[in-house]
Amino acid sequence: SLSRAAEKAGLSAATTMNMANIFGGVMDFALDVRSGDRFTVIYEEHYLQGKKIKDGVIVAAQYVNNGTSFNAFRYEHSNGEVGYYNEEGVSMRKAFLRAPLDFTRVSSSFNMKRLHPITKKVKPHRGIDYAARRGTPVYTVGDGRVVKSGYSKANGKYVVIKHGESYTTKYLHLDRRSVKRGQRVKQGQVIGNVGCTGLCTGPHLHYEFLAHGVHRNPRTIIKKLPKAKKLAKSERHAFANATDRTREILQHFSQQFELASLSTDI
Repeated sequence: SLSRAAEKAGLSAATTMNMANIFGGVMDFALDVRSGDRFTVIYEEHYLQGKKIKDGVIVAAQYVNNGTSFNAFRYEHSNGEVGYYNEEGVSMRKAFLRAPLDFTRVSSSFNMKRLHPITKKVKPHRGIDYAARRGTPVYTVGDGRVVKSGYSKANGKYVVIKHGESYTTKYLHLDRRSVKRGQRVKQGQVIGNVGCTGLCTGPHLHYEFLAHGVHRNPRTIIKKLPKAKKLAKSERHAFANATDRTREILQHFSQQFELASLSTDI
C-alpha cells in the first residue's frame, strides 16, 4: 500500500497524507494503486539549532500509476493564494475527490443486487464500502454544507453533505462525527472517523454519491463531473518561471531514487 511504501521510504505520516490529498482528485488510493507504482516527493524540512523539528510543505511530487505519470507543483498566485498544478497549469484540485479517505481497501462495491451480510436479503448497495481501521479520518469529497449529522439504527452515526444544487454525498457507520448540521465544509476537511456503528460487520465507511437525487456509482460518476480549472493566462508565465527549476529537480530525482528526495516502488 502507499502508506507502507511511504513509511519504508522514510516519509512522515503527515507528508504522506499531504501527498495523498494533492493527488486525491486524480487517484483513488484504495482502488487505483498497482504493484510497481512509484512516487517522488520534494518537500521542505524545518530545522531549529541544527535539529529537524518538522516537515514543511510539499514543493513538488510525482506519482506513476500503472505507467501513467501525474506531476504536481506548488504555486503561489500573485494574490497569495496557494495551489498545486500539473505541468500544464491545470489544478490538481477537482470538483470532487476520488475517495473520501486514504489508504484503505474496498470491501463492497456499488451493486444494485447485493446480498446483505447481516439481513441475508438481496437489496441494492447504493454506495462503496471502504474497509479501514477504526478512527481513520474521513474527508468530505467536495465543498458544501452539512444537511444532516445524526444517528439511525441502520446507518449508525452518519453525515450528509449537499454540494450545490445537484450533488449530495453520504458517509455512514462513523465512529465519531466532527461536523454539525448547517456547517459549511471545504474539500478535504475531516468530517468524522471510520467506525462500526449501526448495522455493521466490521470497521468501514459506507460512502454514497447522489446526482440530482439519484444514487450513482461513485467510481464512474466522478469521471463525468466538471473538469479542473486551468491557471489564468495572466498567471501562466509566472507559473512557468516559478516551477521551471523544480521540474528539472523532480525529473532528476524521479530517475535517481537513491538521492535526497524520497522515491520508492509500491
